[in-house]
Amino acid sequence: MKKVRWIFLLLVCFLFSDSVQAMSPNEVKVRGNVCGEEKPVELAVANFNGTLTTHGCYKTYKEAKEAMTTSKDINAEYLVIIENGMIVDAQNALIDYDQLSNLKYTEVYQEKNLNNRITYIASTTSTSDDAALLEVDYATKRIKIKVSDTVGWIRKYEVESSQTNILYDIVPITWAASPSYYKVTDTEIIHYLPGNLYNTKSTSQITLGPKPEQLPVGTYYSYDGHYFYKDLLTLLKDYKNNTYQSSVNANDPYYNYYMYLSFRSKTTYNADNINQYIKSRTSSSSKLYQTGESFINYQNKYGVNAALMLAIGINESGWGNSPIAQKKNNLFGLNAVDATPGESADYFKSVDDCIDDYAYTWLAYGYLQPGDYRFEGANLGNKGQGLNVHYASDLYWGEIAASIYYEFDKYYQLQDYNAYQLAVLKEDQNGKVYAYKTPGGEKVSNSFYQYKTKNSAILILEEVTGPKVNGSTTWYKIMSDPTLDSNLNYIGSSKSDPRIEYKWEQTAVYVPASYFQKINSVETGGEEPEDKPTDPPKPPENEDVAISTIVSEASYYYEPGKISDIAVGTKVEDAISKLSNHGATVTIARKDQTITSGVLQTGDKVTIQSGNNKETLEVIIYGDVDGDGTISAVDYVLVKNHIMGTNALSGVYQNAANVDKDNSISAVDYVNIKNYIMGNNSVIK
Repeated sequence: MKKVRWIFLLLVCFLFSDSVQAMSPNEVKVRGNVCGEEKPVELAVANFNGTLTTHGCYKTYKEAKEAMTTSKDINAEYLVIIENGMIVDAQNALIDYDQLSNLKYTEVYQEKNLNNRITYIASTTSTSDDAALLEVDYATKRIKIKVSDTVGWIRKYEVESSQTNILYDIVPITWAASPSYYKVTDTEIIHYLPGNLYNTKSTSQITLGPKPEQLPVGTYYSYDGHYFYKDLLTLLKDYKNNTYQSSVNANDPYYNYYMYLSFRSKTTYNADNINQYIKSRTSSSSKLYQTGESFINYQNKYGVNAALMLAIGINESGWGNSPIAQKKNNLFGLNAVDATPGESADYFKSVDDCIDDYAYTWLAYGYLQPGDYRFEGANLGNKGQGLNVHYASDLYWGEIAASIYYEFDKYYQLQDYNAYQLAVLKEDQNGKVYAYKTPGGEKVSNSFYQYKTKNSAILILEEVTGPKVNGSTTWYKIMSDPTLDSNLNYIGSSKSDPRIEYKWEQTAVYVPASYFQKINSVETGGEEPEDKPTDPPKPPENEDVAISTIVSEASYYYEPGKISDIAVGTKVEDAISKLSNHGATVTIARKDQTITSGVLQTGDKVTIQSGNNKETLEVIIYGDVDGDGTISAVDYVLVKNHIMGTNALSGVYQNAANVDKDNSISAVDYVNIKNYIMGNNSVIK
């Protein structure tokens, strides 16, 4: 009986769902006031098919809000409040922000009266623009959101006095066609970032690092990158209750190693390793070419990890090929403000001068210096903590840099990964967690150098015994965030000639361990960094590059035995060309016959060989269910029949039917294929 009922529900979905896309804000406005002038505030159900069903009409927002929050209706979780043709509140919703900002970003504040600006966020070509909606202040239309591990308030209008430039739309979760999400594979964790919630923009992705031990293979939602959920409703309920108890890893949050590695660390790689890697990815015209010696030199002088600087430089300069890099020798986007990046960016006489100034002025005595207004922690971080808070409006700037570091490290078999023991501050503190010259002894600084923000990262060198704090006598010996003098005193100014160097061998301080939690496992370590590098071997000219790396760098998606995220109509020769990076040998076969032209089809087999690494991957083209390289009514019928149980799909053809990539075949996939055939090409990526 359960099986019959399930099929019936799907039939209902097919009969009454013309589209899975959300009603746009303009369509809500055009729909008008369905309640009349006497009771102009509408309480409605936001249906999964993108329509609204009136639930009740009220004189005031307050009455509608009371009805929404106390409703016991079966659809209570999906209620929204509509006033003057606009959704002004919702029981469970996300927001699509950054709509019409002249500033090119949206400011986030700690309080709803817009006191204490926390950070600024922007939607870019490499990031999404969705966030979790936590609270609405009806009087001001300001809302409380959670995104990129920060919680704060944003305006409804950029200019509130004239109510111009709308900065967000409220999108009920039933209408969230394309929220950002994470996918954990057998080997890696990847963050997918659709351009908006309406599934009308392309999706980018960031491969963050090796698969987290605490997360099973699957697809998850998260707006902090630490706690992960299988569905948005559970996520929002937890967030509103300020808990993570219903997340899949409630007792074991994930912290990406590269995002939380202190800049006060050394890469194991040397100048030749950096040069070899850059050479493998770009040409001699790049401003990054042969910069390895500069990165290592200024790492050792000023105490700033060379690989972290390299990752930022690659991201900010487009591998050394951006106009700012080419014309101004500026690898890091220094002073390239959002509104006028080309004009305002700093000019340097040489690339070496740029790296020198970046390591010393911008990092060692800027973003890494407690007391500097930009200091939020000595790691990449996100919008909750770390450089990302003030360095870039891009929510996932820290993730992007971490991803680049990961790719660099993976090139040399992950010799930097988990090289150091890291820990983070458990909770927000103020005036409690200082750095000391000796365990429990004299403070390095009575004001500036303390750990206040939750998730602030430290690099542990050694565990020692000291005075009891919170019941524990364990103290951590750590690398100091600020540059200190020979007596471990705080140096507040960078104005010195010659420039002050970071003394690796003596710049260690102590913090009570009870305030921190370790976030990774290290097989070896516990020693202060020496003047490395260890000179890991260069990859041979015919290097053994991982097949997953070759696929991801070709902008396709890899999982063992499969290759996907290939657009309909992709030419065979174009795919071969893109997959031939690193000198890989690529052949494509169809029904055991090698092909060199035409368009790729679901079921084709791509064989990639790089040195001793060789793998054959089956092609998945989403929507091409019958394996003819197109999306047509045939595919639409095949998906329908699979759902009805009359003709089950299997293998990659079943994968191709899952066009919304949620690991199940449902009415959503059927409707997306139908909409694609009708001309809405954006519904299948």
